[in-house]
Amino acid sequence: MPIDLIAKPVIDALMRALDKARDASLKKDARKAVAEAISELIRLKPDVGKAEARIAVAKAAGILDQDLFTAERMLRKVKRAAKKGKPSKRKPASRRVRKKSTGKSRTRQNK
Repeated sequence: MPIDLIAKPVIDALMRALDKARDASLKKDARKAVAEAISELIRLKPDVGKAEARIAVAKAAGILDQDLFTAERMLRKVKRAAKKGKPSKRKPASRRVRKKSTGKSRTRQNK
């Protein structure tokens, strides 16, 4: 019986330490997910679904910091811009069509 009295507190302490380590690892992964969500949202063509999933992971892990709020704010802005059609529909400079010259000089010649 004395071994049971000693083993239970030791096992409980080990389980608490394991839970803390697991929580720390989860929070580390969640912070990494927030950073990846922010980097996804600043791209020219962001994948909104990936960003939403990464933000959800961070929320589930219990991360509540400035980076998470920044990511959520950026996500709202990206969605709003996508609804408005905000991305430029202008052709790249190399593909723009230039007016053809008519061969006439623009300056006036005096005769």
